[in-house]
Amino acid sequence: MSVNRKMQIEQPKTLTEIVVERLREAIIDGHYKFGENISEDKLANAFGVSRSPVRDALNALQFTGLVTIKPKRGSFVFQPTAADVAEICDYRLMLEREALRLSMAADREGFLVALSDAVERMRERMQAGDEIGYVRIDTEFHNLFFDFCGNNLVQNAFDLVEARIATIRTALNARFKQRREDSFDQHVAIVEGLRKVDWEQVDEVLRKHITSIRSDAIDELSRV
Repeated sequence: MSVNRKMQIEQPKTLTEIVVERLREAIIDGHYKFGENISEDKLANAFGVSRSPVRDALNALQFTGLVTIKPKRGSFVFQPTAADVAEICDYRLMLEREALRLSMAADREGFLVALSDAVERMRERMQAGDEIGYVRIDTEFHNLFFDFCGNNLVQNAFDLVEARIATIRTALNARFKQRREDSFDQHVAIVEGLRKVDWEQVDEVLRKHITSIRSDAIDELSRV
C-alpha cells in the first residue's frame, strides 16, 4: 500500500448512508417480506433519526430495485413477479458466465483461493444450521466473480440486480433445506471446474444452479 493510501482519512458516513446500509441488510436478510410496507415513522424511531434521512434512504433503495415507492400510499419492499424473476435470472447467468472468465484471466490463483475460502465457510455455516450466515456467504461467493473481474462496466451491470438476487436467495434458502444442500454441492462443482479450467462443467453447473433458483422462486411466488 502506498504512503498516500495510508494517510487517507476515511470520511464519516452520513445518516442517510447508515440507514441505507441497515435497511438494505434487513431486507436482504428477510426481516421484511416481499411487498411489505415500510413505515417511515417506525424506521425513524428505530434509528433515532428524523424522517428526512429515512426518506432519502428509501429513494436510494428504490434505485437498486429493493424498494417500490407508491405516491400517496407509501414505500414497500419489492414484490417480484414470475416474469421479473425470469428476467433477473437470465441477466444474472449472462453476467456471471462472463465475469468468471474475466476473473480467471485477471487473477486465477487469487480468485480460486477466495472462492475456496467462501465454500469452506459456507460448509461451516450449513453444518451449524446458520441459515442467514450461509446465505450471506453464498452471496459473497457470487459477488467474488465481479470483485475479481477487473471490469467496472461488468461490475456496474451486476450492481443493478445484486440486492434483489440476494433477497430472493435468502427467501429460498430459508424455506428449502434440500435446496440449500444441492446449492452447496453446485458451488463446490463450480470451483472444481474452474481449477481444471473445464468451462463445459462450469457453464453446465452454473446454468443448472441459476435455473433451479428461477424455477423454485417462480413456484414459491405462485403460492403467495
